[in-house]
Amino acid sequence: MDSIELVVSPATLNTFFGLALYTPACLFVFHLLFPRLTADAKGLALLTLVAQVVVIVVSLEARPNSAIEEWIWDIDKEWNIPSAIASTLVALIGFAALLTSWASQAVPKWRWLWLAAIGLVFLILGLEEFLDTKYSNLDWPLYYAAVGIVLAGATVAVAARSSRQQRLWYICLICGLALMAIGVFLIDELPLNCSAFAFLKMDGCLNYQTAEEVFELLGSWLALVAMLGLLSEALPNPKPFYRWCLFGFPALWLLLMALVSPISSFEFSLQAQPAAVEFETGARLYGYEADRNGGPIAGYFYFSENMIAAETGYSVHLVDQVSGASVASQNRWASRELAFFLSGKSYLRVYYQFLRVLIPPDAPANRALWVVLTLWRKDGESFAPIKILSSDQRQLSDTQVVLGELVLRAESESGPTDTVAIFDKAFQLRAVDLPERANAGDVLPITFRWSAAADGFEDFTQFLHLVHEDSSEQWGFDQQPLGPRLPTRLWYKGLADSETWAAPLPADLARGIYKIYTGLYRISDKERVPASDSEGMPYLDALVPLGHLIIAG
Repeated sequence: MDSIELVVSPATLNTFFGLALYTPACLFVFHLLFPRLTADAKGLALLTLVAQVVVIVVSLEARPNSAIEEWIWDIDKEWNIPSAIASTLVALIGFAALLTSWASQAVPKWRWLWLAAIGLVFLILGLEEFLDTKYSNLDWPLYYAAVGIVLAGATVAVAARSSRQQRLWYICLICGLALMAIGVFLIDELPLNCSAFAFLKMDGCLNYQTAEEVFELLGSWLALVAMLGLLSEALPNPKPFYRWCLFGFPALWLLLMALVSPISSFEFSLQAQPAAVEFETGARLYGYEADRNGGPIAGYFYFSENMIAAETGYSVHLVDQVSGASVASQNRWASRELAFFLSGKSYLRVYYQFLRVLIPPDAPANRALWVVLTLWRKDGESFAPIKILSSDQRQLSDTQVVLGELVLRAESESGPTDTVAIFDKAFQLRAVDLPERANAGDVLPITFRWSAAADGFEDFTQFLHLVHEDSSEQWGFDQQPLGPRLPTRLWYKGLADSETWAAPLPADLARGIYKIYTGLYRISDKERVPASDSEGMPYLDALVPLGHLIIAG
């Protein structure tokens, strides 16, 4: 007889796990502890319990239609509704401890110090629970473990010196700390499970992250009930001031979360350039923007969550396309600012990075520069670049990706206002300095002075033709108008610059008088660019006459 195979979803398993965990804990609290709480403490305990149960249920049952909806209720994400509830719950433990220490009359100094320490530690943990910055330090588990051990040890010591009636509160507190520790340390170590759980077969993957948050939420609630119990004993008949403090604190804390939250820097990017760059650490670059406003270059980058790893940062260099030298750069640690990047018809949940590159005064102007991005992580005392696994952008190396190019604009240099030729109604050849004679085999120096009345968008090459007047023999030499330092695609409106060519004449070039012509052609299709004189009359075959040159020998 074939065995019956039960198939369940990971969400169903998480729901069952939550019920199995919360049911005995709630029975314990409501049967043994609630009767000993004041009315205010009962109300706050019930309110926080309902809030976290709602968060867990919605997180498990929600069917989001977008990345934004998914983020809002995802129990494993930061800066959203679940993290705000969890943060408030942890901070309430600290506030209740401080309120108890303030309200307690004539308590031993050691107990007062313990309450103050509990209060400060949990307020800090509450802020960390929301901001989730601990991963920026690789040693955070050691610090958390040390603090947890000290708190647990101190709690046991205080419980041993307290009355039998009070010890139930300390037992509840220790149980809460234990559940929080399981969520923080043990659940993270469990591997992703996509096959079976005990005798149940799953139709998806169980990543245990929901279980981790359930442990932490329930542990925090038990610790809060314990602290409310101690507060109830210290203030059996609280004055209105204490009631206002107890119920007003959650509202003030949520307001604080709204003020410090990176959500305040949301970037719904519509203008960013899409990118698909994946790094060795699993980080992905989805898009970027670059803008120059005055002196600095501002870079905006949109990374996946994997970018936010311990001691990870990024650098932007402006690299000269000819020499390969970096003319300006800036380094920055990765920040945790939430954004949504528009990809196709939906938003991707990403982390938004901003970096400003200051341009040094001696940076060369009118030179083509690449905007190069590098990711790195701290490795001991050094910083190791992170390799690129795949990229739809140009790469300078296996760790450097080119995200664009730009040119630092120069002040227009003074020069001739005459016009030799106008190309495509955009670029003007203002003047040409040409020698009257040269010898075969010489290097012919020719200076071309250019200006631009519009921004360039494609690459042109300039040609130089020498045509013998008697034999019609031709010789030609081609190069970019301003050399490789500034291709025409990067020319800008208001450009005024010049370039001196060093054209090598053939050693066997025949003597005589040569007519000199120049012009531009598109690199893409080799078609000549229409040219006209200053009056708008087109030059035949887009050949611009420059004069004559005598080859003496």
